[in-house]
Amino acid sequence: MLHNLKQNIMRLIDRLKKEYSDKLEMNNLTYPTLVANVCNELETIEWIRDMKYGVWVDLKFFTGVESPYDLFYEN
Repeated sequence: MLHNLKQNIMRLIDRLKKEYSDKLEMNNLTYPTLVANVCNELETIEWIRDMKYGVWVDLKFFTGVESPYDLFYEN
C-alpha cells in the first residue's frame, strides 16, 4: 500500500501552472543554467516547503510571483 501511495504523489514540476512553465521556457533561452537548476529541483521534490531558498529566489525572478504557493496547482 505504501508503494501505491508514493506513485500517486506528484512532483512540483508536474504541478507547476502552465503560465509559469511557459515563463521558465522563455527564460531558458537567456538563463539556461538557472532554469535547468530550477527544473531539476522541481523534479525531485513533492512539497513546496521542501524547496530550497535559492530555487525560490530564481522562480520569483523568472515569474514575478510573491508566494511560491501561487505557482502550483494543489494536489
